[in-house]
Amino acid sequence: MNTGRLRNFLILICLVLFWNVTWAQVNSITELRFRAGIVLGLNATQVDGDDYAGYHKLGLNGGFTAQLPVSKKFFFSTEILYSQKGAKSRTFQGVPLAYRTKLNYAEIPLLFNFQEKHAVNFGLGVSYGRLIKVREYIDGIEQDPFEDFRRNDIAGVANGNYLISDHLQLNLRFAYSLIPIGYSPTSNFNSRAMFNNILSFRLAYVL
Repeated sequence: MNTGRLRNFLILICLVLFWNVTWAQVNSITELRFRAGIVLGLNATQVDGDDYAGYHKLGLNGGFTAQLPVSKKFFFSTEILYSQKGAKSRTFQGVPLAYRTKLNYAEIPLLFNFQEKHAVNFGLGVSYGRLIKVREYIDGIEQDPFEDFRRNDIAGVANGNYLISDHLQLNLRFAYSLIPIGYSPTSNFNSRAMFNNILSFRLAYVL
């Protein structure tokens, strides 16, 4: 075998080995099995119906997660979370005063997920939230709450994960209240209802 053919043969072997290693890694991180771990990140939130627009209120989103496979492609996932929501604006009822609402929840989402083979999965589900703290501020001074907030929140959830490695996942989530979280006399909705509107950006570490 001459030098050129030997070089080509060695290159071919290296490519085959590289392909096998890469494919094994992809299979490893996409293989469905029972998993549990922690999740931590940020919420960007607003309250629809309160006359203040924009995802300006940032808050913590963190807790515990678990995944239970039901087939080679599908799995259920659930979490126990502490989630900070609310709204933030530079004006209050048209007056240039800083306004901020803090709504802190304990949450339990339940999702049904599809595992795509290229280290990506998608899920849809619902989340139950229990309001544990309400605070409203005008120009940095805490006020008695103007709105009547309900203790329970039921939200629809759309979820996506990118599997960075076998243990580390990058998560993007959108959630929106399915029922009003409360009512405001100044709401821009005819029903005077308000709804949580949340974008979450998180990292999960699973075993």
